[in-house]
Amino acid sequence: MQTIELDVQGMSCSNCVKHVTQALQAVSGVDAVAVDLASGHVKVTTSAAVASEALIAALKAADYGAQESLKT
Repeated sequence: MQTIELDVQGMSCSNCVKHVTQALQAVSGVDAVAVDLASGHVKVTTSAAVASEALIAALKAADYGAQESLKT
């Protein structure tokens, strides 16, 4: 089990949350997606090895900018 945290740009409403969730769930290996609209933070839980680049690419295809969250 792996957790990848992303910062997503361009989300402004619950419809955006739905689109982001659907885009990420379409990536093979993704088990769960938790979106915090207010902060733009997304937590993705996977059962298989999934590269953050694949998640970012899926979001880009859905017209959302994203980057891996910097952990402090």
